[in-house]
Amino acid sequence: MPNVYSPPYPWRIKFWIKNFEFYLDGIKLYDIQYRYPKWIVIDKWEWINSMREKIIHARPELLNPRNFDLVLDSRGPYPMDRRLVYTSRAILKTDEFRDVAVFEFQSKRTGFFWIFPDQEGVLNVGAGFLETKDSREELLRYVRSRFRSYEIVDLRGAPISISPVLDKRKRIGEARGLVFPMSGEGIRPSAISAELAFEAITKGKTFEEHLDRSLKTLERRIDIQGKLLRLYAGLSVTLRREMIKSLVKSDVLIDAYLEDKLDLMGVIESLRTVNGGGIALR
Repeated sequence: MPNVYSPPYPWRIKFWIKNFEFYLDGIKLYDIQYRYPKWIVIDKWEWINSMREKIIHARPELLNPRNFDLVLDSRGPYPMDRRLVYTSRAILKTDEFRDVAVFEFQSKRTGFFWIFPDQEGVLNVGAGFLETKDSREELLRYVRSRFRSYEIVDLRGAPISISPVLDKRKRIGEARGLVFPMSGEGIRPSAISAELAFEAITKGKTFEEHLDRSLKTLERRIDIQGKLLRLYAGLSVTLRREMIKSLVKSDVLIDAYLEDKLDLMGVIESLRTVNGGGIALR
């Protein structure tokens, strides 16, 4: 995730990422090396379980919503009231480890393959495309094409939210739609929303007003990525290629993408060269 946030309950950082590469249809378009860690890798479940240890659980018979003044929905994508992309990821042990985060876009489909460092000698390799619900086989074919020697330590799939939800009330995290559609990043915005929910409850703030106001910037950036994703999905293959090529030519836009801070006007300015400026956001 972007190295721009530190939670109140610290997590253990497994790896720092400074190097990035962007591919389109198997051809490298762009690479960049930062002098400082742009991304960090954490063990999400280790972090979550470390916080769970501090919780005093109520007896199961008391866990009835009617017994509480406020019940929050934090079920991730599983309210199923939004559009989803079905992703798969494999944790690989390999001698072909590189300290580089790789994005490989496909002009004929909406989504990408990824190869991210997980820890020394271990990679997180994944796939997610709007047009494919069974991304597992796609991923396995990609792994076979990219690596000669490897061991799959873990293989699993998960749906990721890529559109607004029907109802945000009393929701936090991905249940509220707090996932960046073009990158799939959801840990940081989910953690921030949980902090804000805690603040609203403990300081007597109006819950919905506090979250709506405090999450305004994050939700605007998520909305921008959603618009760009819909735009990309509606383009011809030729225009998709031109759009990707145009975006990766801009150091500013690449930097904003890696930190999930894309600015709509900056993207539009970059796209003016595509199709003579004939692309419009819908």
